[in-house]
Amino acid sequence: MPAPTGRSYDILSGDSHIVEPPDLWEKWLAKEYQDRAPKLVKDKEGGDAWLYDPDGEPAPLGLVSCVHIPREKMAWMGFRYGDNIHPSVHDGKERLKVLDADGLDGEFLYPPQRAIMSFSLYDDPALMRAGFEAYNQWLQEDFCAADPQRLFPVYYIPPIDIETSIQQLRQAHSLGFRGAALTGWPSASKQLSAADDAFWAVAEELGMPISVHFGFAGQMTNHTPSREAAGALGAVAGMQRMSEIVVDMIFSGVFNRYPGMHLVGVEVGIGWIPHAAEMIDDRYWRNRTRLGIELDKLPSQYLKDNFTATFIVDKVGVQLRHAIGVKAMAWSTDFPHHGNDYPYSRETIDAHFVNVPADERHQIIAGNLVDLYGL
Repeated sequence: MPAPTGRSYDILSGDSHIVEPPDLWEKWLAKEYQDRAPKLVKDKEGGDAWLYDPDGEPAPLGLVSCVHIPREKMAWMGFRYGDNIHPSVHDGKERLKVLDADGLDGEFLYPPQRAIMSFSLYDDPALMRAGFEAYNQWLQEDFCAADPQRLFPVYYIPPIDIETSIQQLRQAHSLGFRGAALTGWPSASKQLSAADDAFWAVAEELGMPISVHFGFAGQMTNHTPSREAAGALGAVAGMQRMSEIVVDMIFSGVFNRYPGMHLVGVEVGIGWIPHAAEMIDDRYWRNRTRLGIELDKLPSQYLKDNFTATFIVDKVGVQLRHAIGVKAMAWSTDFPHHGNDYPYSRETIDAHFVNVPADERHQIIAGNLVDLYGL
């Protein structure tokens, strides 16, 4: 893990995002893939949108670019670069101004999910890898270069095969990234398997936390929610998808075999964790003999020792912090997506932490990330 920064941090976001600049793929994607690069097109209201799949629908930018936009004026379409899209979504120097205005000392940065998930589902491994590498390189060398002690890039690993995953993880570490993220199992199989163990071993060796944002690309279902329900379902889907992943890892013994491996569930909330902990302990006692499962700890203890979950709005979760584990949770803004409260993040924090002791408050809004990533 990279050396400590030497700075002090009082408020950190464990999950913030960028929106790709208009020229990201043109400048950073290898030339041989330019004909298959995402294309900037127009949405139905004349706004900018990214077309990731030539046979799909353009992805508008409105709800992922919400800076200085009142809630009643938020919309998917009609947002344009250089006009009503704020430059802080794709310019690191402008992002620092946003951090200052919002009172944040730093943030951990995740990609435009539609871009990364689209690349993850491409059937051409070389194109997939090129897309991931273009994004990772731009994020570190351009956006985060504005201040590497405040803007922390998370390296995305393409789901190609176990050898590639390990090579990419080692590359991320050598380049100075403090964490890496997956969009599928490291071996690229549909299920967690023994083939993934070699990756967990390297993550433990390097001290690299491994993130999963919301879930894996392969967890997307055929269910299409109503227009009215889509936003609300998106806010809760992360807990369902993340619970499947972390419970699978616990019961298959990943954390038993690699106790230094740490998983970060990004944008998955925390209020569900105490109930999940109770249920998995109950099922462990009922089924362990029948299934031949022997863990060194209760399943719920791995949730406290090997798992960190980030939340945006979760007052119930903060109230249940001791059942979750104060050291197993981290606050985030989700900036610039429409769930963010910029420039009122400090007000949001105060509303969440009424009557919470100062040391616990600091642990959740900064200290856990400082410890986890070696800041």
